[in-house]
Amino acid sequence: MEEKFARLLTEGVHRIRLREAKTIQAIQDELGYAVGREGGSSIEYWRKGHLPPDLATVEILAKEIIRRGRLGWDWLEQFLESARHPYPEQFSYELLPAMNTGQAEPVMAASKTVEANPFIVGPPIHQPHQFFGRDYELRRIFALWKQFPLQNVAIIGPKRSGKTSLLHYLEKITITPAGQLRPSQRVDWLPQPDRYRWIFVDFQDIRMCNRERLLRYILTGLDIPIPEPCDLENFMDVVSLQLQTPTIILLDEISAALASPELDQQFWGSLRSLGSNLTGGNLAFLLASHEPPAQLAQEQDKPSPFFNIFGHTFKLGPLKETEALELIASSPRPFDLIDINWMITQSGCWPYLLQILCHARLSALEDNEATDGWKQEAIRQMAPYWYLLS
Repeated sequence: MEEKFARLLTEGVHRIRLREAKTIQAIQDELGYAVGREGGSSIEYWRKGHLPPDLATVEILAKEIIRRGRLGWDWLEQFLESARHPYPEQFSYELLPAMNTGQAEPVMAASKTVEANPFIVGPPIHQPHQFFGRDYELRRIFALWKQFPLQNVAIIGPKRSGKTSLLHYLEKITITPAGQLRPSQRVDWLPQPDRYRWIFVDFQDIRMCNRERLLRYILTGLDIPIPEPCDLENFMDVVSLQLQTPTIILLDEISAALASPELDQQFWGSLRSLGSNLTGGNLAFLLASHEPPAQLAQEQDKPSPFFNIFGHTFKLGPLKETEALELIASSPRPFDLIDINWMITQSGCWPYLLQILCHARLSALEDNEATDGWKQEAIRQMAPYWYLLS
């Protein structure tokens, strides 16, 4: 993987050189600055067969090389896979259409045609136009971030209730072009949304449970140069001095973070100080968990004042029926009213179960199945999740 990454990175650097008529050293310096380094030494190091330390760096490199080198889908997906990106196809699909919007010279992504799945069963929702419901939570949460100081939020809900999908939606909806959304979707949640920085931390990614790699990842997302050594003390120094724009750090799967010995009480206490005292109200945390964060911290024997700053807690339940009906109506082939009513009853309006039912019904229609066998198959697929959501 490392050798393939090095080869693809080198290809990207040379493609930029050909397009911009610059020296290799100049391009490496510029790419280094883009990922928060002081020059091109990191780029040269990675071109010799080493991988970047975190996912954010890989994604920034990919964006810069695609934008400047006009490389297409095949290169991008291979580049991400060689860097062990967890969702290479999803990120490629998000990046290339976004970069094509409004450009005189489009990125050549025609080497692979991607058709979005109308219903997503399994992974979280990444594309805002495929997210439905949670209108109450969205109104209340964005209201806490429209004024200063920014306030902290906890999202509590059982597994498969849609917590991760909601976090992705919060991160993306305010900066998604209207042409990539459904007509009814709001984007005017925040004043000057381009000023906000968003950092999504998935603690199920073991790299995020390593203190130094997590600190580097956050600093890269903040576009703050990474100090050496990148320890907690230096991290606190640079963030408290340089963070001057509104920033939301989204912490997903906090229970995995609490299980990490490197993320100790000192670490959590430092985050509390950043958000409460050291960043002028510009920093807020949103935390997602299946139980209240203070309770989880107590269970892991890591009680910390950090977990007491989440005064605004939202518990995710089923969707409203009107929201569930909107999700069902998004099918490219309409469903019969009898089937729709059956889906509402069987799912209890839980979004994950609705996705299973809609996918099963649409697949049966596309295969011209005339029986109700799809219902039995859908119930079988839903069965393992009822105990989680009940």
